[in-house]
Amino acid sequence: MEGKGGKILLIAAEWRTRALLLAELEEAGYDVVALPGVRWALVALAGGRLTPALVVLDVTGDAEARPDQVHRLLRMLGDTPVVLLVGAYDARTFASLRDQVAAWISRPLYLARVVDAVRHLYPLP
Repeated sequence: MEGKGGKILLIAAEWRTRALLLAELEEAGYDVVALPGVRWALVALAGGRLTPALVVLDVTGDAEARPDQVHRLLRMLGDTPVVLLVGAYDARTFASLRDQVAAWISRPLYLARVVDAVRHLYPLP
């Protein structure tokens, strides 16, 4: 992951969601690095091995994706825009972070909505 500036960081614990989003974003023309959860992202960011241009974070099914850990991740990312994907049952848990992210998308997850949010926040040249 050395020197991965300008890429989209996709964080999703559920492998199916991660695979589908990765495929859709790559098909849309984006260069994507996918990690299987918040814990992995925190390690990669803390080590300076990753400097994404935008982050897509799906908290569904990730035991490490607690509000305090997501807040820590947001602090590490600074001004990097984050698209937060939240399940219906998690919306209340993560409500305090809603104003801290560039886009908030609730499940059910429609891949086109995620890609549209990414295109809006990080248009391709």
